[in-house]
Amino acid sequence: MNRTVRNLAAGLLLAPSLAWADAAADAENAAMKVLVEENVLSVYLTTNDEGRLTLLFGSQVAPWQIDAVLKKLAQEPAVKGVTHAHVDTDFCLIR
Repeated sequence: MNRTVRNLAAGLLLAPSLAWADAAADAENAAMKVLVEENVLSVYLTTNDEGRLTLLFGSQVAPWQIDAVLKKLAQEPAVKGVTHAHVDTDFCLIR
């Protein structure tokens, strides 16, 4: 199954549950999707009630990966803003 069909199927399956989610959950779900798509797993993520993200990228994350994540997050309507930093430590991988 190609990637577009998989994404569409996942979106259709998730749509009812996301319709009931609040702004923070919507932003977190969008961020998690982008992080997994870009294979950026060494990251600390938190959201506020308005859907604004704070991301701390671990030392294993390359600058080009951070740029790719930020570009995709800027296109996500659920994400109302992003604060980020590239830190000298690593985090447990997100799952």
